[in-house]
Order: sequence, then structure tokens, then C-alpha cells
Amino acid sequence: MQNLQAQVEQLSNDEAHRKLEHIEKQNDILLKENEKLHIEVSMLRKQNLWKQKQDTNPIVFQDDIYGEIVVDHPLIMRIVKTRQFQRLKDIKKLGYTYLNIPKANYSRLQHSIGMYFLAGQYVKQLRRRQPELNITDSDILCVQIAALCFNLGHGPFSHIFEMFLDEMSKKDNSDRPWKNVSEASVKMFDYMLEDNEDLMANFEKHFDNPKEDIAFIKELIQGTGYEHHKDKKFLHKIVYNKKSGLDVSMIDSTMRDAAVLGKNLTFQWRVFFNQVRVLRCDDGELHKCFSKDDLETCNDLFRTRHALFRELYYLRKNRIASVMIRRILVKSNGIPIIKDDIRRVTISDATKSMSAYTQLNDGILSVIKHFIDDKEVQELLKCLESLEVIGQTGWVTLTNDWNEDRIKQHIVRSIKSCDVTDQLILDPIKTGYENWNALTQYYYTSDGKTGQWKQEWAQPPQFADKQLRILLVSGDRVLIKEVQKTLQKLITDEQLVPGEIYPDEENYNLMPQVPPLKKEEATELKEEVASALATV
Repeated sequence: MQNLQAQVEQLSNDEAHRKLEHIEKQNDILLKENEKLHIEVSMLRKQNLWKQKQDTNPIVFQDDIYGEIVVDHPLIMRIVKTRQFQRLKDIKKLGYTYLNIPKANYSRLQHSIGMYFLAGQYVKQLRRRQPELNITDSDILCVQIAALCFNLGHGPFSHIFEMFLDEMSKKDNSDRPWKNVSEASVKMFDYMLEDNEDLMANFEKHFDNPKEDIAFIKELIQGTGYEHHKDKKFLHKIVYNKKSGLDVSMIDSTMRDAAVLGKNLTFQWRVFFNQVRVLRCDDGELHKCFSKDDLETCNDLFRTRHALFRELYYLRKNRIASVMIRRILVKSNGIPIIKDDIRRVTISDATKSMSAYTQLNDGILSVIKHFIDDKEVQELLKCLESLEVIGQTGWVTLTNDWNEDRIKQHIVRSIKSCDVTDQLILDPIKTGYENWNALTQYYYTSDGKTGQWKQEWAQPPQFADKQLRILLVSGDRVLIKEVQKTLQKLITDEQLVPGEIYPDEENYNLMPQVPPLKKEEATELKEEVASALATV
């Protein structure tokens, strides 16, 4: 009996010991898990603190023109971090020009930061010099945001995309998605507010009347309307000035692009801003007035811009690259390759949805390379990489009787070997002075009187003729020669002078031949297309 009792006690002790060991093991596990949890909590706290620090740390840009630009306002910093704004770093301001001029590689983001900086300096200087204008911190912030967001609407390769939209509108006989880029920028600005939930809360935090100020910012971007902040009309033309042509966009672009060519620009923006006054003029309104002594300084800035049109923007080799990219975009437009939520859309249709348009940047050429199965498109892409070019025929001076359309029709009819309608590219050569006689600017004199410059403002060095460059998407030297003979005869017979046929050596590095359609083949194709459309 005692032996049995001892066995029972032993079993009880063993069971208790096992339970104790189990409890101790569970306790060790809990302690380890607790320690792990403490480590994770500590890491999360550090990450959160790091994120908070990142969100509050100023953003510093090392700018080639102005040096160090510090962005430290919380709302501006938040806008800069949106994907809508960051998209601009992948859009070259000068398009594909960097292939020919490596220094021409700055982005729309850099231009936007420069505009933000200049606009802030401009309006702050006005407040310092004229406290009676009652320029508030909110006014300054509105002007800075408008300058920062002015470029949001640009498409791939900047103005090349506008050329593409113009051609598609003409080709499809349809309206453009927007009249100008500033309208597109307002659309993207609206989408930015919609797509970033906390952004509107930031506006509400930093503005007493956010709805009113957002509407004011949109007016500043477009340079139109005076529905908001009517007592501060003089602020409307700082970012975008259609009346005088001189605004922070023009100033920043001209300084950056002059630097690309190594030009010594005499314009000193700090000195210039310091001379600007807001005065009541003869129309009874307050206007930004420049010193009368600054007329030549301003006209010199316009002359520099004119030189940039000639030596950079419309330099033949740069325009050829632009025309080739436009051609690639047009030829690729039929296939939906841009993601828009759950579907894909064409390049032109992407402009109808800011969600899709946000996906569009200079990387579109890589997308086209992989998804568009078109012989000419692929050849042109290779040509861009290898610096091969399309055919260069010559240039002419337009007259009242001979405009762009008539010249193209004449050349197409004169070429008997094939139909060059689709291959013939007519590229108007702009000077930057196209609407100079519509520009005006108010000024003040040393005795406090005001006046208005008209004909003397932004005056071109001479009245430039309207000129047209004729190119051919072909590597066929025989066909290029045929077009050149037709063009030379037209120049001689109709006196489209000055004009010139490009020498043979200009076509030394031509693209491979992509045979054009013969006249009868082109006619048959047109009939087939017309028949197909009639059955739709």
C-alpha cells in the first residue's frame, strides 16, 4: 500500500515537473516574442520619426542658374513630392536637342523650380518696396504655387508633343484636347488635388479661403481672367504674361537656354526686379511698370530669345530630330499602349484622362519601341539612336499667294514617280517675334509719370520673312533630288526668295530607304480606305 502511494506521489511530482517545464518554456517564448515586439515597435518609431523628419526637412536644389534653391514651405514641399510634379523630371524642356547639344538636357522640373524661385523673388521684392500694396503671405504662396505648377501640362519632349497634337487634330479634323499647355496644366493641377488625399488638407491648413485661392492659382497659371483677388490684378502677369511677353517663364527659359549655348547674357534679374513698380496708369488700373531706362535691357532679352530660336530651337539638326519624333508619335497613335486604370488608350486619347496623361513622359519612345510593329517607326527609332536623319531638301520664303498648303500640294502633284503626300514634311521656321506688334508694356519715368510702350516694345531687329523648311521622310537620294528640282523651280518661277536648296553633303547620313507607295498604289489604298469607312 505504501509502495503504491509512493508511486502515485512520484507520478504527481513528475506531472507537476512537466507542467512547470512547459510553463517555463512558454514563458521563455513569450519573453522572446515580447522582446521581438519591442524591437519592432522601436524600429517603427524610428521609421516614423525618420519619415516625419523627411517630410519636414527642406528640399534643396542645386540649380545651374541660381545656385542653391531651398524649398521649405510644407505645402510647396508636398506639391513637389507628388507624382504629377515628379513626372516633369522625365520630360526634357528642349526635347531631343540634347542628342546634338549634350548640355541641353535639363528637365521641365528644373525649369519649374527656377520659375518658383524667380516668382517668389519677384513678388517679395514688390512687397518690400511697396508695403502699401498689402501683398500678403497667401498672395506670395499663390504666385509661387502657380509658377511651380505652370509646366504640369507638358507632354513628352515638351513642345514636340504640342506639334503632335496639332497634326492629329488636323489629320482627324477634330478639336485639340486643350488650346494651350497652360490649360492642360490646370487640368493636371486639378487631378493632383484629387489624386493626393492629404493635399487638399494642406491647402486648407495654409490658406484661410482655400477654394478662392485655388481658383486664383489657376488664373495665374493661365494668365487670364480677373475673377479672383481683383484688388491684386498686378499679380496676374508675373507667371504668364500674354500682354507683354515678359514673365518668369520667359526669363527663366531664356537664361537657361542661353547658358546651354554658352551665351553671355547681360540681363540681371535681381536689378531688374528691384526697378519694377506697381503704379496706377491712364486706364485707372494698377499695373506693373518698368523703368523707362530699362527698355533697351528688355529688348535685348527679346533679342537673345530671338537668337535662341535661330541657333537652338529651330536649328535645322534640332528640328529634324523633333520632326522625326513627331512622326513616330503620329505613326504610333493607332495602337492603345498607355495604361489608364483598367484599360489601355492611344497616345492622343491619353490627353482626355489625366490619370493616363500622368503616365506620358519621354519614356514613351521605349514603350513604342517594344509595342509598335511598324517598319518606318522602328527605322526612325534606330535613326535617332545612330544620328541618321531624314531627307533635307531646302527652304523657301512664304508669300501671300504661296502658303504652306499650296506649296505642299504643288510638290505632291509635281512628283510623278510616287505619292509623297505622307512623306513630305513642311516645317515653319519661327523667330520668337511672331506676335510682337500685339505686345505692350507700361513704364514709369524719373518724374513719376507713366506711359505705355507699343511699337518700340519687343521690337524685332528687322521684319523677318516667314520661312518654311521642306523635309522628306526618306533615305532615297533619287527621290530627294526629284523633290529638290521641283522646289528649285518653284523658288525661281514664283520668286519665293530668299530660299535655298540644301547641298548634297547635307544628306550624308540618311535613314535607310522605306519605299513610298507608287501613285497607282496610293490611289488604290485611298479607295480601299474610303470603301471600308463607308461600310462602318
